[in-house]
Amino acid sequence: IVIGVTLVTMFAVAIESVKAVLTANAGGELDPELASIMDTFAAIMMGLVAISAVIAGVGLVNLLTLGVIQRTRELGLLRALGVSIAQIRRMVLLEALHVTVTATVLGVLLGIAYGWAGAQSLLGSVPTNPDGIIQAGIVYPAVPMVPLLVIVAATAILTVVASVTPTRLATRVAPVAALSE
Repeated sequence: IVIGVTLVTMFAVAIESVKAVLTANAGGELDPELASIMDTFAAIMMGLVAISAVIAGVGLVNLLTLGVIQRTRELGLLRALGVSIAQIRRMVLLEALHVTVTATVLGVLLGIAYGWAGAQSLLGSVPTNPDGIIQAGIVYPAVPMVPLLVIVAATAILTVVASVTPTRLATRVAPVAALSE
């Protein structure tokens, strides 16, 4: 999840930063053909990176399922002590949420840093004034909010979908059978 979120955020920040520098260099308006090319490139890259979301989903399902399998006795004991199925379901969902929130925050922070570093290395020597009066230097990162909100929403959906199978497995643990192992 960290890698997928980092890649998507990195491409979004880098492309938005490049657009900001090129727009400033063009006097306030970017050539529509260049903007179209950059948007197409961004869409292709986001499509390719979306494949990593599928891989992240499979990884999250495996992680949660393994955790449930390893804790079969614990889940059986909890059920024997009176913990309800809804509480077991909530426990697995909160575990998935913890993993996903941590991965999303880390991925967004790394993505912003890597996207800024990419834009800086690409355009750090380009003057940001069409007259060339302002010297080249720091390219400030442009963080696009819509892609970041889409990333957070998609990760939330991924969490819910990925936790379905492990939750079913956890709620089907029979207390007597789990404790007899």
